[in-house]
Amino acid sequence: MRNLIFFNPQATALLAILLLLVGTNQVVAQDATRVEVYEYGLYELGPSLGEYAPPNMGYRHETVSDIRHLETTRIVPGRIGVSFGVRYRVQGNGIGFPVPLRIVLKFPPQGLYSHEFRDTLYIDETETIEILGDDRYSGITFDEQWEIEAGIWTFEFWSDDVKIGEEQFEVITPPVS
Repeated sequence: MRNLIFFNPQATALLAILLLLVGTNQVVAQDATRVEVYEYGLYELGPSLGEYAPPNMGYRHETVSDIRHLETTRIVPGRIGVSFGVRYRVQGNGIGFPVPLRIVLKFPPQGLYSHEFRDTLYIDETETIEILGDDRYSGITFDEQWEIEAGIWTFEFWSDDVKIGEEQFEVITPPVS
């Protein structure tokens, strides 16, 4: 399974410049106040550009490009190769400033059981720096059968200890005969 984010080279360059300015105390701290989800559903993704965070029990965190929206839906077919998620913008005091964001993915209550790690994964958290007003993507791709679990999957977006956004999907699996 891959937890995916969108890579934006212009935002990365801007972030580097702003971080230099922060070091010289020329930028005032900014706060994220909400996440605006402006697109959600099923996606087709381009190639991986590499991992951006350590894996969590086989659950990889990768950066991708070439994200194409296929269908607006909150119902996700539980099949290998299916990608779903959200496109969003972090809103706050100002545009173009870097802010910390924690993305929490909650799996269905029964969790995902990894035979490789002989443990159950109930939640995955990723901390990132986002640019206020920038377009971003966060999503999931089912790569292996053990990752597919029917139920409600929830993307939560947190600024410090305040939840500033949420989106839910229902993964459905075909009936077993």
